[in-house]
Amino acid sequence: MDYQRSIPPAGKWPRLFWLRWVVLAIALGVGLGGGWLTGAGYREQPGALVLAAMTYGAFMALAVAGWDTLEHIHPVFGPWTATLTAVLTMAVGAAVGLPSPWPLPIAAAAAIGVVFTARRDRSRRLFSLNRPRERALHERRFAAEAVTRRAVVVAMSSTLEEIDHRGWTATALTLRYTDRQDGESTVRVRYEFPVHKPPHLGAKATLRHLADDPTDRRVHLDPPELPIDDTPEDTPPRGSR
Repeated sequence: MDYQRSIPPAGKWPRLFWLRWVVLAIALGVGLGGGWLTGAGYREQPGALVLAAMTYGAFMALAVAGWDTLEHIHPVFGPWTATLTAVLTMAVGAAVGLPSPWPLPIAAAAAIGVVFTARRDRSRRLFSLNRPRERALHERRFAAEAVTRRAVVVAMSSTLEEIDHRGWTATALTLRYTDRQDGESTVRVRYEFPVHKPPHLGAKATLRHLADDPTDRRVHLDPPELPIDDTPEDTPPRGSR
């Protein structure tokens, strides 16, 4: 099997295609213009409030118009980054329109907030994009390096989880196995199974885990063994044909 092809590529930060640059330019212009009108003394004009609302709407539209490597729509920046950017642009515009420098501290605080929230959004987004790759790398390492132990079910919980859409549920199993270093050991694991194939005491199982990460345990129960003399009642006796 070619494991290299099964590993997704590393996640990339979404590109800003031309339409998003246009939206960004319009949003910046609206924000600066709305702030200037407000600072220049047009507080009573409804147009200033309309421009302020348009600024917020434009930046929110920009925040949810991301385009990722899988060509699915996802947010690039969160609402806090969008809102603080709107406050920053309007504060800068108000500082230009006002003789007093009082909007400048607001603009500085908003700029610091934008840098902080944008870096956080970028980190979270790249982490989300790289999760499939990290999971695939972990699965490949597990397949190559996992330690295998034979075990037997010695106890099981009587409480089952809710049945999901696949018809599966889960319970807690206690397995006993032999370790080369520690001798005989027991471990309690969560085991998922279809409702028509429940586990039972005494079932044999294969237990696998990484040597440096025993918390990630995989359990596979052996199929039940049918008795040799357990023949259906309608089976004709031997030699009757």
